[in-house]
Amino acid sequence: MDNKNIKPDDWGRIFLGDVPPEFILEVIIRMACIYIVLVVALRIMGRRMEAMLSRGEMVSLVTLGASVGVAIHTPERGLLPSALVILMILGMQMLQGYMTSRSSKIEKLLLDEISTMVIDGKMQQQEMKKSRITHERLFAALRFKGIKNLGIVERVYFEAKGVFSIVTYLDEKPRKGLCILPEIDQEFREEMKFDAMSFACKSCGNVDASIDEKISKCKNCSATEWENAII
Repeated sequence: MDNKNIKPDDWGRIFLGDVPPEFILEVIIRMACIYIVLVVALRIMGRRMEAMLSRGEMVSLVTLGASVGVAIHTPERGLLPSALVILMILGMQMLQGYMTSRSSKIEKLLLDEISTMVIDGKMQQQEMKKSRITHERLFAALRFKGIKNLGIVERVYFEAKGVFSIVTYLDEKPRKGLCILPEIDQEFREEMKFDAMSFACKSCGNVDASIDEKISKCKNCSATEWENAII
C-alpha cells in the first residue's frame, strides 16, 4: 500500500481493510465451514486432543491454527486448500496412532520415554538434567499434591506428555526427608518438625545421620550443601 493512502482517520480501511463490506458475510460463512471441519477433525482425533497434548498433537494443533487463518481472512484464497491441510493433518495423526500402537520403538521415537525423577526420596540428577527439569519445577508438582517431605515419595515419573506421576509410600511410617517448602515462606517452614540429628542433601534429598553438614560430601551426588531433614 502506498504511504499516501494511509490516513489515521480512514476508519473504513482500519476496520474493513481493502475488502468490500460484503466480505464480512463471506467471513462468517467461511468461519462456519472451518468450524464444522475442525470439530469433526478433533472428534475423529479422539479425546486425547481435549486433554494432555503429546508432541505430535501439539504440532498438529498449531498447524490447524495456521491453516484456518488464511482460509478465513484472505479473500483471494478458497476454503478447499485449508480443508485439504486439515484432512492431511487428520490422516497423519491417524497414521501415527496406528504406528505407535503397533511398535513400541516407534512410540518411543515419536512420543519420548518415561523418566524417573525420584526414587525412594532421592532425586535422580542425571535424569533431571536429561529432561531439563529443575528442582523448583519438581517441588512445585509435589507441593501441588500437598507433599512437604521428599522422604515420603517413593517414585516420581516424568511422563512422555510432560506431566508428573507421583507415587508415595502406602504405609504411614514416618520418614525423614528434604523439606520442599519454598525458602521464602520461612513462617511455614518453621512449623515443620526438623530432626537436629539428621541432614538432607539439598541437591538430591539423600538423608544421612552420620555426617558433618559443613564439610561432608553427599554419598549419592557428591554435593556439599545440607539442611536438617524433616519428619
